[in-house]
Amino acid sequence: AAAAHQSGEIVMKIGFFGDSFTHGVGDPTGKGWVGRLCDATGLDYEKFGVPGDTSEGVMNRWQAQAEGFGFDRLVFMIGSNDALLNEHRRVTINEVNRLKNAKAIMMAARAVAPTLFVSALPVVDDAPASGRIGDMARQMGMIARINKVAYLDIFADVAASDVWRTEAMANDGAHPGEGGYQLVADLIAGHTVWQDFIEG
Repeated sequence: AAAAHQSGEIVMKIGFFGDSFTHGVGDPTGKGWVGRLCDATGLDYEKFGVPGDTSEGVMNRWQAQAEGFGFDRLVFMIGSNDALLNEHRRVTINEVNRLKNAKAIMMAARAVAPTLFVSALPVVDDAPASGRIGDMARQMGMIARINKVAYLDIFADVAASDVWRTEAMANDGAHPGEGGYQLVADLIAGHTVWQDFIEG
C-alpha cells in the first residue's frame, strides 16, 4: 500500500533495482537518477542498486529485497554489466541469457506490482560493450511487449549526450556526475510511458 505522509496524503512507493547506475555511483549528492526522478515527482522510493551486478544477480535477489516494503510499483534497469567482458575476455552474460533473465524478472515482478523496465545505460569508455547494450535496449522492447510490461528506452538519447560523455570520462569512464544523472531523470520524467506508469 502507498505510504501515508504526515500531511495525510497518500504517496506512491517505488522499488528500483539495478546496478551502479541505479545506485547513483559518481553523483556526489548520492541521489543518482532515481533520487532526482522521485524527488521531482514527490514519490517515495527505495533503491537496490548493487555496483557490478548483472541481470542474473538482480533476478536472484530482487524478490527477497522487495519483501515487506509493499511497493506500489517496481522499476528495473539491468544489462550494462552483462555486456562487459569478464576476466576470460568473454561477454559476462550472453545475449540469450540476458533476455531470458529479463523475461524471468518481468513475469515474476508483474505478479507483484505494475512493473517498468528502463533500458540499460552506455559505458562511455567501452564502445563494444555499449554496442551490445544498445542492441539489448532494442531487443528488450520486444520482450517487454510480449510480457505486457512497460518499457522505456533512453539508451540512444543518453549515448548521444555530451554531458553524459564528458562527466563519465572525467570520472571513471563509466559513471557520470550530477548532470548525467539529471539528464537520465529528465528523460524518464518527460516520457509518457513514465507518466502513464505512475498514474495508471
